[in-house]
Amino acid sequence: MQNRKKEIFKGVDVGFWFCLLLLFAATLVMTKVEMGKEFTDFRTHSRWAVGILVDHKFDKFYFYPLWHFCVRAVYILTPLGREWSAAFVTACFGGATAVLLYLFMRRQLGEKLPVWKCALLTLALLFVTALYMPWFNKELYLGQSSPTIWHNPTNLAVKPLALLIFLCFIRIYQERETIGKRALVLVSFLLLLSCFVKPSFIQGFLPAMVVFLLLELIPSRGRTFWYSLKVALMFIPSGIYFIVQYLLMFDSSGDRKIGIQPFAVMRLDSPNPGISILIGIAFPLFVLVALGAKKVFNDKALWLAVVFYLVSLLEFILLIEETEAASGNFEWAMQLAMFMLFIMTALRFYQTRWKKKWIWIGGNLLFVYHALSGVGYYIWLLVFSSWQC
Repeated sequence: MQNRKKEIFKGVDVGFWFCLLLLFAATLVMTKVEMGKEFTDFRTHSRWAVGILVDHKFDKFYFYPLWHFCVRAVYILTPLGREWSAAFVTACFGGATAVLLYLFMRRQLGEKLPVWKCALLTLALLFVTALYMPWFNKELYLGQSSPTIWHNPTNLAVKPLALLIFLCFIRIYQERETIGKRALVLVSFLLLLSCFVKPSFIQGFLPAMVVFLLLELIPSRGRTFWYSLKVALMFIPSGIYFIVQYLLMFDSSGDRKIGIQPFAVMRLDSPNPGISILIGIAFPLFVLVALGAKKVFNDKALWLAVVFYLVSLLEFILLIEETEAASGNFEWAMQLAMFMLFIMTALRFYQTRWKKKWIWIGGNLLFVYHALSGVGYYIWLLVFSSWQC
C-alpha cells in the first residue's frame, strides 16, 4: 500500500499544486468578500459582464472585455450566479499567475533552494506590498501603491499575461540571434491579447521597451538594431489597438480628459510621495544598490524590470485623469511593473552569494517585512475593511 502511494505521488511537484490551490482559494474568497462591500470594482465590472452589453454607463469596458466575457460565459453555462462566476474566473487568473511564477522560480532556483522554499518565495512574491508603517501609511495601499492588488478584476486578469510576456521578452533577448519567427508572432499575439484584458500593461511596457532598446544601441554600437526592429514589429498590432483604445476612451473636449500634474494623484493619499515610493520598493531598491549600477545594467533581465518600473512610475507621477483624478487609472501599469521588479530583485538576491553578511540579513528582513505587510493587508481587506482598498 505504501509503495503504491509512493508511485502515485512520484513526480508530483507539491510546490506547484500548493501555490496554485492557495492562490486560487485566496483570490476566490477575496473576490466574493469584495462583492459584498458598498462600492467595489468587482460589483461594477461584473454587473456589466452579465447584463446588457450596450450600456453607456460602462462604455469604457467595451474596449477591454476579455475578463467580462469569461464571466458571462461561466454565468450562462453554470448555475453559479453573478458573484460566484466573477469569483471563479478571477481565481483562475490568480492561480495562473501563481503557476507561472512558481515554474519560473523553480527553474531559476531549483539547484539552490528546495521545493518548499521555492513555493514559500513564490507565495511571498504574490502577497508583498509596501512596508506598513501605521504612523505614516495607515491606509497601507493608498498613496504607496502595491505589486499586489486584490480589488480590481482586470488587473488580476492581466497579471499572468503580463508576467508571461515579460518572461518571453527575457528569453527573446537571450536568444536574439537564433529566435524564430513563430516565437515572435506568438508574443505579438500575447501583447495584443493583453490589450483586450487591460491596456495598462502596454501603457507602461511599450514605452519601457522603447527606452530599453534605445539604450541597448549605445554599448552595442548599433549591433542590436535588427533585434530592435524585430521587437518593434512585434508591437505593431498591440500598439495600433492601444492607440484606438486611447482615442475612443479619451479626448480633449469630452468627459474624460488627461492632464499633466506632477504628483497630484499621489498627494491625494500620501503625506509625502517620496517616502511612499521608497517604502513601496524598499527591498528592490536595497538589492539594486547592493548589486551596483554596473551589474544591474549588465543584467538585462533585471535592467528591463528597472526600466519598466521607472517609466511606469514617471507616468503615474505626471499624468492625471482630470475628470476622475481619485481613480488613479495611470497607476495600474506601475503596479504591474512593481510586481516584475520584486520578482527579478528577489531572484537575484537569492541567486547571489553575498560576501557581506549584513546585506544578506538586511535583505531578508526587508523582504519578510514586505511579505508580512502584504499578508496583513489581505487579512485587513478580508475581515475589517468595508472599502475595497
